[in-house]
Amino acid sequence: MALRSVKSLAPLLDRVLVQRIKAEAKTASGIFLPESSVKELNEAQVLAVGPGALDKNGKRISVSVNVGDRVLIPQNVNYKAIANKWLFNL
Repeated sequence: MALRSVKSLAPLLDRVLVQRIKAEAKTASGIFLPESSVKELNEAQVLAVGPGALDKNGKRISVSVNVGDRVLIPQNVNYKAIANKWLFNL
């Protein structure tokens, strides 16, 4: 799915829009690592948060993360979106 802007995505219920953080291709001592040795991280930054899910009584349960938080995500993410050549996960 191609989008013009990430701001056009508004997560519903308890969904969260995140962007994976890229692994460093350079060590602390300045050595550059080949792409084959750099693995994709399961760490992401939260870009947008839904309003929260509803419980059985209709009360809203707020989401426990905020925009800007760094979170761990599963390797296989269900929904991916592309905006301005960037990949985002929902």
